Amino acid sequence: MNFLAHCALGSAHAHYLVGGFLGDFVKGPVPSDLPAGIRTGIRLHRRIDAFSAVQTDIKTSVARLPATSRRLAPVFVDLVADHFLARHFETAYEEPLAEFSVRAYGILADHEDYLPAGAVRFSRFMREHDLFGLYVDLEPVERAFRRIAQRLGREEVVDESMRALRADYREFEADFLRYYPALREHVSNWLSNEGTVDISAVPRSC
Repeated sequence: MNFLAHCALGSAHAHYLVGGFLGDFVKGPVPSDLPAGIRTGIRLHRRIDAFSAVQTDIKTSVARLPATSRRLAPVFVDLVADHFLARHFETAYEEPLAEFSVRAYGILADHEDYLPAGAVRFSRFMREHDLFGLYVDLEPVERAFRRIAQRLGREEVVDESMRALRADYREFEADFLRYYPALREHVSNWLSNEGTVDISAVPRSC
């Protein structure tokens, strides 16, 4: 999953959301000096990634892509998931995407003291450009994937991946509509067993 999905899946509590966002910036042991809820959010991010790697319907989406792009296919499918989530957000969460985005950006801004410099820069970029809102269109997916592919020296896979997505768009969407609810259920079950923050003691948003 990408940033929108990780923030949405951690949105039960502000600290979980911050941790979900931080998961891509924190490698190795979870820092012990972070608040308990943020630490839980980072571990939730890792749990989501582990579950996604073995989820059958996500594998189905990966298999829809050309064999030549298969190495980067999981990264591409993560970005595509944010696209479909943006398009189906209000149905999934009973909250308009625009309202959630403002709330999420605000939470991240209010917790910048806990973010490393790179995460602060990216969270401000997301807010300034409303990255979550942009994902309702495919062009931002393509741009993001192209940046990743260029960094890895595999830009040639971008066009073929986008062609496959456009050709089988409804099939990719149907995959998402199966795997995202399963992921939400997995997150709910994991948090009920692993969540450590006292949510009565910390505001849901700041």
